[in-house]
Amino acid sequence: MKEYNVVIEIDEDGNIKAETKGMKGDICVDELDEILKGLEGEQKFKNKPEFYQSRSIKAKIQKNIKSKC
Repeated sequence: MKEYNVVIEIDEDGNIKAETKGMKGDICVDELDEILKGLEGEQKFKNKPEFYQSRSIKAKIQKNIKSKC
């Protein structure tokens, strides 16, 4: 079974950094939203390459299925 993790760091000023590990695509954003909901303040997001990797693989699979029909 594949393992998924969320790493959360809080510095001495109360700034929070959260990173997902093992997740690809939109699932990582959904999980972080659920964990961090209700927190106030400025939010910045930086998507890792894995976020985009899953989308491109899905698109290739869908394209191949459509072309065979």
